[in-house]
Amino acid sequence: MKRQETIDFNLRWGWAKLARLYSAEAERRGITLSVGYALLSIERAGTPSTKLGPRMGMEPTSLSRTLKGMEEKGLIERRPDKVDGRSVRVFLTPLGLDSRRQARDLVIGINERLSTMLGGETIQQLNDGLQKLNTILEDPEHLIPLQLK
Repeated sequence: MKRQETIDFNLRWGWAKLARLYSAEAERRGITLSVGYALLSIERAGTPSTKLGPRMGMEPTSLSRTLKGMEEKGLIERRPDKVDGRSVRVFLTPLGLDSRRQARDLVIGINERLSTMLGGETIQQLNDGLQKLNTILEDPEHLIPLQLK
């Protein structure tokens, strides 16, 4: 099997190109890809910082660094949770809300352009297939690894 015929190669190859595109656009707006993703992951009513990492697929150290930079740029503020004082919630500032709108518009614009270029049926099939793949990979126990002899 050629590498171009494998699922993982095409996913990684496609994601790398898409991530470069998003990174370049984020940089033009003075942010990073991870900051853009964080902006889109923070709910309007605030999000517990402990839930952001898993939601974004980020390690706690990287997330802490990202949130610190966002706080320094005035995109977010951290406040104690009103219900659980031990927890901290992350809120978007007015500047953060504006940056979130820009990030959202960018994502929607790129997705609309890709949909136009690929066609609605292809996009639907791709999304269905990726959702099915993610469901399978949630419980990889049934993917019995080959034992090399």
